[in-house]
Amino acid sequence: MINEDMRKAIILVLLMSGAFFAKAQVFNTSGILKSGEAAIGFEPSLLVYDGETEFMMFFHAGVGLGQNIDLGVKFGVFGDENYCGGDIEFGFSKTLSLSAGAHHFHDFALDGTANVTIPLARGTKLITGLDMDIVFGNETKIPLWIPLGIRVSVGNGWSLIMETEIELTNEAYHYFGVGMAYGF
Repeated sequence: MINEDMRKAIILVLLMSGAFFAKAQVFNTSGILKSGEAAIGFEPSLLVYDGETEFMMFFHAGVGLGQNIDLGVKFGVFGDENYCGGDIEFGFSKTLSLSAGAHHFHDFALDGTANVTIPLARGTKLITGLDMDIVFGNETKIPLWIPLGIRVSVGNGWSLIMETEIELTNEAYHYFGVGMAYGF
């Protein structure tokens, strides 16, 4: 018979296994969806690497699992290569979360992100933190970024999100995106 602690451990292992096929960076906010809540979004974006600019359209989705945990997926299309991944995110407070995941974009990579949200004016939040990948290609690379953005609630469940990721290492690229998210 499986006791409560064993059941929680099994669920955590399954969720962490799911994170292997997931991706961090779903709009880089520390907000965690509550159990039964969901969100979808889209984000036209520019990736700038070594002077080359690539357009991609990202689509995001997430669902709250309860106990300050949510699961997100992200797909990117219209670039040189499609992007697919997701994450599992753990909320520690209203302003801090940590996420772990994985994605495939040119190569397979694991992700880790610390998300910090700072309330500004009513319905407006500054989003920042630290984002890291471990990319497994011909050689292992560890790009680092500082995400920086603004989330503005525009009403009826909609938010406008403007964000950039500033490269900290040569393996990283600059990222610029503006999108909309809808929570329900």
